[in-house]
Formats: sequence, C-alpha cells, structure tokens
Amino acid sequence: MEKNSPVSELIRLYDGQHGYVSFYVRARSRLLRLDYYSEILPSQGLVIDVGCGYGVMANYLSLCASDRQVLGIDLNRKRIGSALKTIGSRKNISFMTEDAVRWVWPSCTGISMTDFLHHVHPTKQEMVLSKAFQSLQKDGVLLISEVDPTANPSYRYWASYLSDRVLYPLSKTYFRKPSDWGNVLSCLGFNVRIIKLRNPIFGGVLLVCQK
Repeated sequence: MEKNSPVSELIRLYDGQHGYVSFYVRARSRLLRLDYYSEILPSQGLVIDVGCGYGVMANYLSLCASDRQVLGIDLNRKRIGSALKTIGSRKNISFMTEDAVRWVWPSCTGISMTDFLHHVHPTKQEMVLSKAFQSLQKDGVLLISEVDPTANPSYRYWASYLSDRVLYPLSKTYFRKPSDWGNVLSCLGFNVRIIKLRNPIFGGVLLVCQK
C-alpha cells in the first residue's frame, strides 16, 4: 500500500480510536473495492452513503473527490460518533444518525449502500430503495454492494455469511439473489447492471443502478 494513497489516508483518519474500530477499518478497506465505488459514483454533487457505519466508504469517497459532498447516515449512534471524529478540517463530508426508512432524503447525484440492505426487513428494503429512487436526480447513480447467495463455489457465500455474523451477531439477515434485487430495482424504474465480484474468498455482487 502506497504511503500517501487514499486508502492509507483513510486508515490514518481512525488513528487513536478503539482497537476494534481500527481493525474493522483496516479489514474493510482491503476487502471492499473502494476504488471501484469512487469511479462509478458521481465526482460532483451530493453522494449519500446509507448505512455508513464507521464511515469507511463515506470517508474514502470524500478523500477521492473534493467536489463530491458526502453525507453518511446510520442508525447506530456509537458508529456515527466514531465517524464524526474523522472529519477534521474537511468541508465535503458530514455524518448523521438517521433511520433510512423514516428520514426525509435530500436531492442527490449518487447513493451508496454497502452490505446494508440485508440487515433491513424485506418490506422495508423496498421502502428504502423507493426513497433512494425519488431522491436521485436524473441520471443519478445508486451503487449497492451485497452478499451473493448464489456465489459459486458455495463456500464463498458461507464465508460472507459467517463474517457478517461475526461483525453483526445481533442483527438478522435477509439476503436476496442478484436477480431478485435486479427485479425489485427495475420495477422501481432503475436501469440495473449486475456485476459479480471476483473474490477468491467471499461471494459478493455489485448492482449499478441508474435513474
């Protein structure tokens, strides 16, 4: 990893925080295709990171594009508290404790949801996605990363499932097949591209959704 790379900068933002938070950030920054997210999402305007947790994705998106205004929201106050400590002097990022179902979403150019939707009950998943569609401006992009229960070989799904259980032992999970996500998103009005992630250990999928 290069000393002054965006990932290195991202990790440094969490210096001095609780050991678990630092470990989590280092692990997530290596497992996620952070560069891919930044390339696909708009580099200007407001980008909302829904279910941002400790702010890993939101911070990376902020570091990679100064004209991108990033807002991270999450229901967990403790995680948002950790994320708020990383802002420093940057003006293009903010965090809020919000429930994505009840929140009044602002107009935006892009939205990211990273391993978030499978922790939301299916009836509320569609409510969240509907709100996302309504808040996106014309040609806006919604980028979703999810566990792929159809991953082949199947151990990649089970590795994803078990790692999720370790990180979120008290949270229920509601996985969908990539084709099911595609159908739900298409019905809402999105043009959807499904990308199966090539990871030797974990089974994941990216859904690139354009309004």
